[in-house]
Amino acid sequence: MVFPSEVGTPMEPRNLNRHFAAPREKAGCPDVRLHDLRHTVVSLLMELGVPPHVVQAIARHADVKITLKIYSHANLDVMRQALGKLDGRLS
Repeated sequence: MVFPSEVGTPMEPRNLNRHFAAPREKAGCPDVRLHDLRHTVVSLLMELGVPPHVVQAIARHADVKITLKIYSHANLDVMRQALGKLDGRLS
């Protein structure tokens, strides 16, 4: 278990956020929640082209459909690259 409570059970999310605040402030990081960092990591993995089923396993989503629904927003550069692959095929 990554974040156990003092008695060895899973730490409650609010307690985890409170415990995360002190090292975050000490490091001079902006006011973000631990969940925000998780979202950033999963978004970056998707942008880097990591297969969705691998991202699902890392994020511990119950179903890959959840991963794809939440994180499959493509950025403009990726869309341009995808459409650029069609160049010459349609002419």
